[in-house]
Amino acid sequence: METKGTLNPNNQAFCTVRDVSRSGIGLETGQPPLVGQGVVLRMAIDDTVHELKTLATRVMRRGNTNFYEVGLDWSSCTPEQLEFLREVLTILEHHDSTP
Repeated sequence: METKGTLNPNNQAFCTVRDVSRSGIGLETGQPPLVGQGVVLRMAIDDTVHELKTLATRVMRRGNTNFYEVGLDWSSCTPEQLEFLREVLTILEHHDSTP
């Protein structure tokens, strides 16, 4: 995860994916963006890294820890990025419904 701008810039925050949907993605990180901040999310699938432009919509600290729950939405993604996400979500939905 990379955040841009003059406030809270970060070029390499590591995250754990908590959930993903057609509207956005939930992450956990120790290096959160600010709500409303543009975020470049890098997702590695096999040997290919995909960059997705997202927007931070939710940042909540987990209790007294140094970890934060972060919600990013896909509203800043390009049509090509949205098509990639559609393909990934279709695969995940198929995988989840297979016994």
